[in-house]
Amino acid sequence: MNVLYLTLSFPLPTRPSTPSDIMQLMAEFSNRGHQVDVVTIDERKHLRQTRLTQEGPFQVLRVRTGNIFDVSPYEKGLSLIALPWLLCRAMVKHLPDRHYDLVVYAAPPVTFARVIRWLRRIHPRAKTYLMLKDIFPQNARDLGIIRNPLVFAYFQRQERRLYAVSDVIGCMSPANVAFLREHHPELLPSRVEVLPNTRTPGPDEGLSQAGPLRRRHGIPEDAVVAIYGGNMGVPQGLDFLLEVFEANRDRSDLHFLLVGRGTERKRLAKAIATRGFTHVTQISHLPRLEYEALARECDIGLICLDPRFTIPNFPSRVLSYFEIRMPVLAALDRATDFGGMLEEAEAGFWSHTGDLATFNRHLHLLASDPLLRTRMGASGRKYLESHFTTSKAYEIITQHLRPL
Repeated sequence: MNVLYLTLSFPLPTRPSTPSDIMQLMAEFSNRGHQVDVVTIDERKHLRQTRLTQEGPFQVLRVRTGNIFDVSPYEKGLSLIALPWLLCRAMVKHLPDRHYDLVVYAAPPVTFARVIRWLRRIHPRAKTYLMLKDIFPQNARDLGIIRNPLVFAYFQRQERRLYAVSDVIGCMSPANVAFLREHHPELLPSRVEVLPNTRTPGPDEGLSQAGPLRRRHGIPEDAVVAIYGGNMGVPQGLDFLLEVFEANRDRSDLHFLLVGRGTERKRLAKAIATRGFTHVTQISHLPRLEYEALARECDIGLICLDPRFTIPNFPSRVLSYFEIRMPVLAALDRATDFGGMLEEAEAGFWSHTGDLATFNRHLHLLASDPLLRTRMGASGRKYLESHFTTSKAYEIITQHLRPL
């Protein structure tokens, strides 16, 4: 079977990174004997031409496009408008003889509709599968990122078109499925299903004792460390963590570690310095292996979501915590069903973002009870292996291809 994966981001072989859940899923297809082609973009600012190369098991077409990331909204908008034409032209030139059985793509972005419609026309037997990783543009409206009703209406129209050209839409959780069916009744129920975030678990090594990496970064070796690792942006609602830091500034036995990049990183760093939070360490970037080793020297994994969301979110970061047997402490919006999953897994505690009293009660309970942390960490690893493995996602998608 020939599989096409369409994406805006695919790491260069010279810049290896931790494989995303979708990359691991594509590797699963390849390991099962399928040919996987990847079509991705290469922004003009990198000064590279469109090219087709073999990168490991994947044949990758990198298409020179306009600049999309870290540019002005005006430049980004123009680049997205031209994107479908550039991708289609490149595939005609570089992949003229390839016939696909399955086309896989993720949203956001919602601007692939024209490309998918074209692919359906030239590959009429191919199944098109949308992996819905976030519900845009409603999430941007929730956070006040999109205020202009005309802009919102434009992206909402793109969203409907993308759903219309997708044979199947895989959502991250049952709440996502329910939300989509409620707000898009034109979609047949059989076209919308749960496709959870997944990963291929590494060796079950668990957490390690505090050691050299804590010392290197000035983190107390005798403290319980709660780590937040990942994107630091508006959707994460990290202002609540500043409240948590303030409420625990006098506890010498508890330390907080923030590792990651994002639009809110500098603002957080300034607030931490201004308020004199000596019990908080912030690191903007670490090499992948060093981050993973440092995370294993920590004790509690933090998750935070902005309370303004009206769409269900399911934070993929939890899978990396589950993988290393780390108990989870989450502050969540009221729309998500993630908290119910965490309770079912018996792998951590959750409260609503803004409920400082409950969050602190759970934090202190985990910090004071190492046996509880060990038990919840083990439950998380077990839940990952039984519910969120890459092979399960592969089976969910390929069940729609069996008639072929």
